[in-house]
Amino acid sequence: NSKSDNYPLHNVVKIDDTHYVIEVAVAGFSESEIDVELKENVLTVRGEQDKKDDVEYLHKGISSKNFVRTFPLAEHIEVRGATVKNGILAIALEQVVPEEDKPKKIQITFAK
Repeated sequence: NSKSDNYPLHNVVKIDDTHYVIEVAVAGFSESEIDVELKENVLTVRGEQDKKDDVEYLHKGISSKNFVRTFPLAEHIEVRGATVKNGILAIALEQVVPEEDKPKKIQITFAK
């Protein structure tokens, strides 16, 4: 759910059975203009740019819209960190299932 279904562009990447990365295109946003928050299994990414009214564009192809993008996370998904590289915000996720919730092998005893 976001203000615009296509903005900002994003990927959800499966690294292996327990590790995932959400990639969000944040080109043009500075460190102070991006916020990532996890609350009640909902990951929220916000981008709010300071308006630069003193710039005259002859062509403006890089969007500077403010955005809020939410990602509902499944149970047992933990956020491991977030980094920005080459205009892509990468949020690392890991599925951590507690031992008590993992399947258990039941030993079978055969009566003689």
